[in-house]
Amino acid sequence: MGKAEEIKNRIDFRINARVEYETRVASRDNVLDIGGINQQSRSNRRLRELSSNPKTKIVSTDIIADYCPDIVDDICNSKIESNSYDAINCDGILEHVLDYEAAINNIHRILKPGGELFVYVPFFWGFHDKMDYHRFTYWELDRMLCIFSQHKLFLPDGNGYGGVLWQVLTLHQIYKFPRLWNFLSKCTNVLLSIYLTFRFIRHWPRGNNKQKRSFRYYIFYCLHLSVNHGFCGWAIK
Repeated sequence: MGKAEEIKNRIDFRINARVEYETRVASRDNVLDIGGINQQSRSNRRLRELSSNPKTKIVSTDIIADYCPDIVDDICNSKIESNSYDAINCDGILEHVLDYEAAINNIHRILKPGGELFVYVPFFWGFHDKMDYHRFTYWELDRMLCIFSQHKLFLPDGNGYGGVLWQVLTLHQIYKFPRLWNFLSKCTNVLLSIYLTFRFIRHWPRGNNKQKRSFRYYIFYCLHLSVNHGFCGWAIK
């Protein structure tokens, strides 16, 4: 079995898969929110909203003490005890660390056996911090998560490529007008999707190669991967 076929078996092609996996992680008893700033942060609030477990305890970490996190910690050189958390949330963090390999290894170490991870990494996303070092393909995300016993790859929700484009064009001022941003993003993604559809039809394989490209292949690889800004993963230790 080739590399492409192996990865295909680990992709969840559903466009709305993120919420399901993220909810699984948010609903565990002890959740570590890496780079989550503090208890008032957006990521902490999202985890609390998604959790279906009234006993869930969310612990936020950050490398910057002034943010007042629950734990001041560098995930690349983490001092958090091994096998100590049921779940870890790592949403938009790995692009900000120097050694993301060390970060993933520490995440694996910190998780209890059977613990779950949710991770988001950017692919096409503007420079957004003085500590902004990496961008990731879904091939690289797959490789990173191979140290876990099982993992899945899937797409993020949100405004996709169009959302990023309008952030860049407006110098991030579009955030102040969420409805306008959503409308412009969707229009941009539709136009891009039309172009990609014609391009796909033009290059539709002929003869014996036709069976290699299904409609699902088109939707995920040729369309949705082209209009999304990053990739998500779920893993279990």
